[in-house]
Amino acid sequence: MDINQDLNRALVEFFEGMAAWEHQLVEGSGLLLPVMHTLELLGLYGPMRMTDLAHKLSISTGTLTARIDRMEKEGLVTRIANPEDRRSLLIALTEQGLAHFSTHDEAHLHLTEDLIAAFSPEDKQNLLGMLEKMNHHFRKPE
Repeated sequence: MDINQDLNRALVEFFEGMAAWEHQLVEGSGLLLPVMHTLELLGLYGPMRMTDLAHKLSISTGTLTARIDRMEKEGLVTRIANPEDRRSLLIALTEQGLAHFSTHDEAHLHLTEDLIAAFSPEDKQNLLGMLEKMNHHFRKPE
């Protein structure tokens, strides 16, 4: 096998392990995974317009509207006035939504700490640089 095949196998194995961990974590929260991903983005980036949030989630605004309607009924998000544009609304976390995000984000942080515990500071910095380069590939122009 060549290095590309080895890297592919390792990335697939890591993704599958991460997906299984994420599924198990979210399953215990009583929320669906797409809902948690929406809470994650709002928790990390703050209130967003529907179009921006749909873009970050790589879903249509129609799909997101239905999700946000359900999340609003469950008390996880709220629609607020956009101070920069009176014609649009922002989606923001409620206290309940923030609590779910904080719990989930803390679990992610603990997993990250466990995964890189044996790494040197230089290894951590190199990994961060590589991940940022790889993530750049998935960022769509806005």
